[in-house]
Amino acid sequence: MLRAWLPSPPVYDGLVLPQQPYDYVSPPPNLSSSNVQPSSGEATFPVQNGKVAGGGVETDDRQAIAFFGLDAVHVSASAVSVKLRIDPVTNPPPWPAGWQIHGNVYKFSGVEQPSGAPAAVTSFQITLRYPPGPFQSLWFYDGTTWHELSTKKAPNGDPFAGATLTAFGEAGAGAPRGAQGDTIITILARLAETYGLLAFIIVFGVVAVVQEIRRRRKKA
Repeated sequence: MLRAWLPSPPVYDGLVLPQQPYDYVSPPPNLSSSNVQPSSGEATFPVQNGKVAGGGVETDDRQAIAFFGLDAVHVSASAVSVKLRIDPVTNPPPWPAGWQIHGNVYKFSGVEQPSGAPAAVTSFQITLRYPPGPFQSLWFYDGTTWHELSTKKAPNGDPFAGATLTAFGEAGAGAPRGAQGDTIITILARLAETYGLLAFIIVFGVVAVVQEIRRRRKKA
């Protein structure tokens, strides 16, 4: 299930609170003055009886998260632990024709300790947060080619998406080139999906207030 590994946004009285601004590696021009550079993250897992314990790694800003199951990471017989990292990529590979990057690209990697040799992995789950605007799917770069991933979006319009990787490498969110961002219609539709009846109450309440103001002005 998606909910088992997607991060839960802050909740107050059952309502999803607004997310903090997205941290870009290369922000849009209108956000360059206020942008904060994205964070990295790392965690060290012990090797027990030749197997690497499972667990999660996340960046400090929680824009990228990875979860590894028991024995998903493979190391040599001399390894005593493995260090797993997530790092924003400052110069990502060019995207395929017809596609554009949407947000940041992150590198997922693992090295044995104490040798520093690269670790191998069979599969692990990632969750990436994406910024406002068009988004379609997550992509993986294997060192040569980008591959579109089977992507699961978080429910209720939360800006997170998840996928399964079968190797260490780089991953990011993508959108068709030239795709448009949210319109007022899509925003209202997402509000209705997220907040249900509350959204409609707010909308109709605003309409009622506006009509009452107009009625009083006419009487005056």
